[in-house]
Amino acid sequence: MKKTILITGGAGNLASQLSFKLDGMADEIVLVDIAKKPITRTAENCLYIQENLNNRDELRKIIQYYRPQTIVHFASLLSGSSEQDRELAWKVNMDGTFALFELSLELGIKKFFFPSTLATYGGKLPKSLTEDTPQWADGLYGVTKSSIERLGVYYQRQHGLDFRCLRLPITVSPFAPIAAASSYASRVFVEGVEQKRYTFNVNPHTRASLMYVDDAILGIAQVLRAPLEKLTQCVYNVHSLSPTAEEIARAASKRIAGIEIAYKPNDKVIAVVENWPEIVEDQSARNDWGWSPKFNIDAMADDMIARLTTNNK
Repeated sequence: MKKTILITGGAGNLASQLSFKLDGMADEIVLVDIAKKPITRTAENCLYIQENLNNRDELRKIIQYYRPQTIVHFASLLSGSSEQDRELAWKVNMDGTFALFELSLELGIKKFFFPSTLATYGGKLPKSLTEDTPQWADGLYGVTKSSIERLGVYYQRQHGLDFRCLRLPITVSPFAPIAAASSYASRVFVEGVEQKRYTFNVNPHTRASLMYVDDAILGIAQVLRAPLEKLTQCVYNVHSLSPTAEEIARAASKRIAGIEIAYKPNDKVIAVVENWPEIVEDQSARNDWGWSPKFNIDAMADDMIARLTTNNK
């Protein structure tokens, strides 16, 4: 039988990169997104379909036709957009995901992966975030993500769906959203290469848990491949690095000749970022399925700049 994986939010950077990491898991990868085309290149065995996640009838037809064994559900309205249009955020993030869970049961999907976020936690968090820290999200985006985590566990316990989830920290990527509070960790490289200057909207000493996008993809691929009997839970924390803004700036300056770095702290951004944890405890992921990030800050900086200075983003 043909092995097929369906990925929602298939136009995004995570989906595009993940498509190259699923060797042996999929003969065919069906990418579904509302955008006209993927943001970057995808693996050769990918098929792209433009469709609205909330069009449940069309989504059912796609699943019925391609018969995926696994769904990877990236599609979501992000934090800023969720606050700007709460009704749309609820329709996309909650109603759309609920429909996808129901279709999974109806059409015999075996495995369901969902990427979550540290935004599921709220308020001033401890510098070292434990795996059992209570989740009280401040923003609607985090509220929907934490709700979907629990919904997925419900479908696992009550209906036998193999639900798997990772809570990702700040993800450094060439395609990081410009307006996100966490964008400073990515934009210093992007704007450094393009404009030879960057102004941080956080303090030089600002430090938060982060991860290079290739490690995020690695973690997703690893947990998807992990034998079910090895997993002690459905939802896992993962952590990689926790450099200060100044350390990130130093890594960029070493590699981008003539870059000008400045700091103009934004109180609203600082109020968000400096309440985030510096370390995220992830021992369960390390014990259960061998999670171990590959990129330190130098390797991350080298790879980011290599991508930004070629056509292979």
